[in-house]
Amino acid sequence: MVLKALCIYNPNAGSGKAGKQLPVIKELLERYHIDAEIQLTQFAHHGTKLVQETDLSAYEALIIAGGDGSFFDVLNGYMEKQVEIPIGIIPVGTGNSLSKDISKRHDNLENFVKIIAEGHQKYFDVGKVSTNDKTFYFGNMTGFGFTTDVTLTGIKFKLLGDFAYTLGVIFNTIKLKTYPLQMIINGQTYNLQNTFVTVSNSRYAGGKMMVAPNAEIDDGLLDIVVVNKVSRLQLLKTFPKIFDGSYIQSEFVNYYQAPEVAFTTNHQKIVSPDGEIMGELPVKINVLPKAIKIFVEQSI
Repeated sequence: MVLKALCIYNPNAGSGKAGKQLPVIKELLERYHIDAEIQLTQFAHHGTKLVQETDLSAYEALIIAGGDGSFFDVLNGYMEKQVEIPIGIIPVGTGNSLSKDISKRHDNLENFVKIIAEGHQKYFDVGKVSTNDKTFYFGNMTGFGFTTDVTLTGIKFKLLGDFAYTLGVIFNTIKLKTYPLQMIINGQTYNLQNTFVTVSNSRYAGGKMMVAPNAEIDDGLLDIVVVNKVSRLQLLKTFPKIFDGSYIQSEFVNYYQAPEVAFTTNHQKIVSPDGEIMGELPVKINVLPKAIKIFVEQSI
């Protein structure tokens, strides 16, 4: 049986490696009987535009071939549509954080095509971010403060792959500063001296960093990590623990789960959803439970 799909393909993902992998992906789609109409993105956020302008009712599935930023783009076009079709992921980007919640064998591209062909689906929560002038959606995580500064540095050194994020951590630790932050969560108001905040729907960010070890993609909750005032030495000593999630046990880290959270500050803080740069505080973030369906490995 042939699956008719629309594939939004980002050839620039993975610092251009995705473009070189296109012939391989085409062959895999054919081998697994997926009749995919492949549309290549040509500029930033083109994926959003392509989905907005396409009649999705003509397809049985929507495939995103790219990285976390590609998923973000397509998701923000998809959430405006009335037609609901399942989404498949082929991770050919740099970090591919979300793929780790889709399959245990997340380093094998053929495996992800096979997952789509097998058709096993799971509900997937979506995060909604509302600022003063923007509303957008994320699948993986959003954050601000130190994490956004790391993202901005990582973008400049994207050719270095995962190491770009590590370099970003080191560089921004040198100029580390805290700022006053008000957080409203679960009916409580907290006034904090903050270093950074992440709000996650899935476990990983920046490739292999387990930012939210307790997150589940379909539990109807956001996982909020608040890193309070911390010294440079403490931050550098704690950083390696982010790869197994044990950093959340540090005395300066608070971990919350909630369907909604709001933040305000008198400092300019930029929001970075799924590795993109978009919006500023104040911000309200809430979860849309089971908003979409995605193809996942049956053992997940």
